[in-house]
Order: sequence, then C-alpha cells, then structure tokens
Amino acid sequence: MGDSPAYDDGVLRITRTGPPPGVSVAGEIDESTYAALVATLDELTRGQHEVHVDLGDVVYCDLAGLRAIVRLAGPAGQGEGGRRVVLHQVPAQLRAVLEIIGWDSVPGLFLDQQGASPAGY
Repeated sequence: MGDSPAYDDGVLRITRTGPPPGVSVAGEIDESTYAALVATLDELTRGQHEVHVDLGDVVYCDLAGLRAIVRLAGPAGQGEGGRRVVLHQVPAQLRAVLEIIGWDSVPGLFLDQQGASPAGY
C-alpha cells in the first residue's frame, strides 16, 4: 500500500490499493471532505466490478459519507451484475450504524468479518 494518495488534504486520505482493486480511506469524513470522497471514489472505482474498501483508519464518518461508500455497491453503470463492494476493517461504530439502518444488507455490499474492528465503545 505504499502508493501515494489519490487524495490527501490533511484531514482525509484516500489511496488506491490492490490487487484486488480497492481503496484505503483514512481520517475524517464529514461535510468538508464529502465532495472529495465522492469524486475520488468515483474516479478510483470506475469500471470495477469488485472493489475492496479498507476503513480501518477512519476516525470519524458522518451518515452522508457512509452512504457514499455504501452506494458504491450495486449497478453504478456496471451492467446487470452490479458491483460487489467488500468493506474491510470497519470500525465498530460504523458497523453498528450500518446494521441499525439496514445498509449491511444492501445488495452487492459485504462486510469482511475477518477484518472486523473490535467493539470498543
């Protein structure tokens, strides 16, 4: 993962990873970084039928940011098969929000149980 970040403003850092194709997201996702998150994820995942997203270094993520990540799953111009998105190292608080809202069952979205962060809240 020694690649230079595709986006880094000192608050949010997004780096391309792979193989398999994916991204690592680190820092804070909020109103000030949302537009950059959406644009960078779109750019880095365009045309991919499977994307792995490492969230292990996310320290804060608002609901809009989580929705942007979840929306990577599904059609997104990927034809009838849709896109498979695997979330890795999901912080416990984000996992809880995904489950409460029901986004953990979005078609095409998978939460990697092996890389689960411990429930420390």
